[in-house]
Parts: sequence; structure tokens; C-alpha cells
Amino acid sequence: MRFFSFLLIPLLLISIVGCFRGDNITTPPSFSEAKRIAVTPFLAEGEETQELGKRISRNLGNYIKFILKENEWLFDESQKVQPVGEKVAELGLTLNDVYTDPALAAKVGQALNVDIIITGKIEEPTLNRRDYNEHLMRQGRQTGISGTSTYIRTLQAAVGKVRVKAIDVQSGNMLYNNQILSHLKYWFAYQTQASGQIIFKERVDMLADLGNHLPRRIAYMLYPSGISKEPEDKVLVKPDIVLKGTGGIVEFK
Repeated sequence: MRFFSFLLIPLLLISIVGCFRGDNITTPPSFSEAKRIAVTPFLAEGEETQELGKRISRNLGNYIKFILKENEWLFDESQKVQPVGEKVAELGLTLNDVYTDPALAAKVGQALNVDIIITGKIEEPTLNRRDYNEHLMRQGRQTGISGTSTYIRTLQAAVGKVRVKAIDVQSGNMLYNNQILSHLKYWFAYQTQASGQIIFKERVDMLADLGNHLPRRIAYMLYPSGISKEPEDKVLVKPDIVLKGTGGIVEFK
């Protein structure tokens, strides 16, 4: 009997973890029967990331409403026009309440008279930089002295992760629950003696790029049949010269 009790404990723990984690729902929701759809400001921690969350939800609403023109989209458009955020506060709720509890999300949706409510949470973005020490030679030019034709590379990257949920307001059922990733890359190649003159991407610029790319990724994942594919990985900056290293021609990807 004691043996079976030990067997049941891990199974119980697994089931509890599964309840808290929630299962991914990656099948795009159907918007054909929805007349009105609301997008809440996306939940985030930290002041800077909160602003990014607001930008993502605003850009998502502005972008997708031109694709799905037959639906009416409701979202916070500016500091002065915040119909969704104001309704959440009016009901005595927080964005965390709406994100974590589908029933409360449905309650907000009912108060807004919408059919579907979309909410999300963005993680703290990861911004990094990697300097490559390998010396590269530019093709099509003679090699000069003092390394005048010798180049090195730097890669900057911005990674944003957001979990997006769509809830059917009438039933309170989850229609969509999936993590969406955006991986932006910036490649720089420069002569070794000019490394101090290169202007790399600032943090504010990379966050702005995530604020533009993530909404397009989300829109594509929600409605892939009607929106051109937006890749998860995207190179925004790369050199316009051909460079060769020990492994051959360098590809900036």
C-alpha cells in the first residue's frame, strides 16, 4: 500500500504543475463570427517593459484592424483614448487579473460588449552584443597594409517573448494560448582601425524595433491564412560588402 502511495505522489505533483502551467493552444482562433474584438494592454514587469507592452498591443490593434476590416477592434489607442484599460480599472481589476483568469477576462469583454478579448504578457526583453575576433578580408579589393582591408564583425540581437491569449467572451473558454517569439539581429562589419567610430544600436532603438515586429508576429500567428508570413528571426541591419574568412564567404544571417 505504501508503495502505491509513493507512486501517486509524483503523478499528483505532475498534474498540479500542469494545471498551473496551462496547455498551449496553437490553433489560430476563428474571427469570422466575432463582430467586436478587444485587445488589452499587455502585462509586463518594470516601467520600461510596461511601455513596450502598451506599444505592442496598440500596434497590434492598428495593424490587424486593416487586415480584418469586417471586425471592429477595440484597444487603447493613446494616452487619452484608453477604452479597454479604463474598463479594466472601472471593474476593480488589474491587467494581471485579466491575463491569469479567463473568467475575469470574459467579464471585461462582456462589459465592453465584445465577442473575443485578447490579452498577453511580455517577458523582459533580452538585448545582447557579441564581438567576433576573426579577421575577414573584403572581396574585390587589394589587400593593403596596416589592415586597411581587414574587417571584424559585431552582432547585436534583441529577443522578445510574449504569451498571447484569446478568450471567448460568451463561454469564457480559452481559444488561443501560445508563446510568440521575435528575434531581431543587427550585423556590423568594420575595419579594425575604425572600430571606435561605429555607431551601434541603442537600447531604445532595439526596444522600438521589438515594438514593431512583435505585433506583426502576433497578427500572423493569430491569422496566418490572411497575413503574409512574418519570420521569427529577422535581420534588420547587415553589411553591403562581401567578406571572406577562414571558412569562406561570411553569411550575415
